[in-house]
Amino acid sequence: LSEAEIPYKLLGNLGFGAHGFVEKVKDVTSGNCYARKTFRADKTSLFKAQEMLRLEVQIIRELASHPHVIRVHATYISGRTLAIILQPVADGGNLTQFLADYRDLGEGHPDKLLNRQTLIRTFGCLAHSLEYLHSDSYPHKPVIRHKDIKPTNILIHEGSPIFTDFGISRRCIDNQTTTSGRPEVFTLRYCAPEVADYDDRNRKADVFSLGCVFLEILASL
Repeated sequence: LSEAEIPYKLLGNLGFGAHGFVEKVKDVTSGNCYARKTFRADKTSLFKAQEMLRLEVQIIRELASHPHVIRVHATYISGRTLAIILQPVADGGNLTQFLADYRDLGEGHPDKLLNRQTLIRTFGCLAHSLEYLHSDSYPHKPVIRHKDIKPTNILIHEGSPIFTDFGISRRCIDNQTTTSGRPEVFTLRYCAPEVADYDDRNRKADVFSLGCVFLEILASL
């Protein structure tokens, strides 16, 4: 697409990740709002960026039947800019923002109890979601390792959590989930010890990261 042909109007910034940034956009034809994750490739990395986009889209679409996983609406390439159009746009922001807003509410605030209930539901929803990612028991769905579970990669929308940012996630062929060597990207605050030490690691590293998220939620309740 040329820049003039891109059918989305920028409404604001939502955040950024290891490989791109996220904006709120509106489809100029339908009027619907989406989150746009954008990658900018230089001359030497266009193929690599295209492959990253392809893998992330493939993984999200393979998980599309789960209600607590972000969904792909569309993709496009314009010059050296690659974009994934995602839905929904979270009305509660990411979990980091949601927890900060919750802590700022006074005990008598009418939203305090409602948001507390949302956070309590989050435990079961995220645990079930991770079990779904890791399971090899669902037809036509491979085992997926997220590899970067943290509050900024969990959205809150209509009172429910949603896993997002599958940019470094990997499909596990034949259920072989162990990797070694230096990780591409990791967040020290939430990563398992074996990830930080560059040791062999597997799906259990995701479980450790989710446990760190749960502790952060508990500390706020």
